[in-house]
Amino acid sequence: MWDRFSAGEMERRRRLARELMAEQELRALVVFGNSGTNRANMANAFWLSNHLDLHHAYVVVGADEEQGGAVYTGLTNHVPNAREVTDLPIVEWGTYSPADRVAARLRAIDADHGPIGLVGVSAKFDTGMPYPHYLRLRELLPKIETVDVTGPFARLRLVKSDEEIEWLRRGAALTDQAMLAVANSARPGVSEAELVGAAEAAYRSEGGLPRITFLRSMPMDAPNGCLPAQNPSRRRLEAGDVVITEISASHWGYTGQIQRPVFVGAEPTAAWQRMLDAALAAYRGMEGAVRTGATEADALAAAEPIRDAGYLIYDDLLHGYGVDIMPPIIDREQFARRPEDEGARFERGMAIVLQPNPITPDERMGVQLGELTIVGDEGAESLHGVPLEPLFAPA
Repeated sequence: MWDRFSAGEMERRRRLARELMAEQELRALVVFGNSGTNRANMANAFWLSNHLDLHHAYVVVGADEEQGGAVYTGLTNHVPNAREVTDLPIVEWGTYSPADRVAARLRAIDADHGPIGLVGVSAKFDTGMPYPHYLRLRELLPKIETVDVTGPFARLRLVKSDEEIEWLRRGAALTDQAMLAVANSARPGVSEAELVGAAEAAYRSEGGLPRITFLRSMPMDAPNGCLPAQNPSRRRLEAGDVVITEISASHWGYTGQIQRPVFVGAEPTAAWQRMLDAALAAYRGMEGAVRTGATEADALAAAEPIRDAGYLIYDDLLHGYGVDIMPPIIDREQFARRPEDEGARFERGMAIVLQPNPITPDERMGVQLGELTIVGDEGAESLHGVPLEPLFAPA
């Protein structure tokens, strides 16, 4: 009825979590998530529980396999459905003071003293459990030692299993449907908000969940923005426009991502074609460079066509993905300064969004041309079916 990973897959994850606890000499893990970015902030808690809360939630697991695990939801009316989607034995409302429930569970599994691992939303963005919850937990359990293991825990999720890759393929297929719906709907007189509606309607009836639908329209000969907007405007399309996009739909949390420009009733002008050529050359270079054992430096070198054409970037050049944004991340600062160290290495099975996004130095014009891939020995394999080229909407 609801999508679940196999028992073997969930045991693999919990074994990795127990190994992390043994390595860090932890008595338990307290994992926090919230509904930010369409539930992507639930990624760490979701990975252990299969529950995507629409408010906030805690997952508590002990170092002993026999202790099982517990989910504490943010709202009481979320409990019945949470019990249907997770296989953890305890699913309860966290009440208005969830730290009390977490503390009670830690006492029940003899983890009310010694080192406890705290897993927050994201180590990259330094986002953890709410401070009032933390203070209350320390008040209730003064003998615990809290250790932030958000980063080490996220590393358990970097390399995707075969089952996870299959779910990512499903998310990518839903994302493709959304992208094609935008292209098919992008006619003069249609508003940006209507394009967002068409994109999300394309997959919702198939059980897909929205993650992001970013877009911006503008006349090709009068560009006014270098990135898709997070909030659609009421602007209506005109012939000769370009729509720049970044779209993600998810299959129960596992998300595709695609970036394509859509040209409305016209071919790209010379200026836009030059920018597209630079983006495509960078993508093709990165596609081959992002392979097992390669480094961030290799990916940066492959993106030189952007710099050679006189462009900068604004968004990440690439980033890890799946349920949330995760390492490795090459951002605009790294692109600008070209660090001397090699950076992180890519591993087989990592999910990586390659998204070259050249922009003009005045930031008035830009394009994104990329998609979600899986790292392999010969390069990055795209999970998407929409051709890597501009899309065209008739006038």
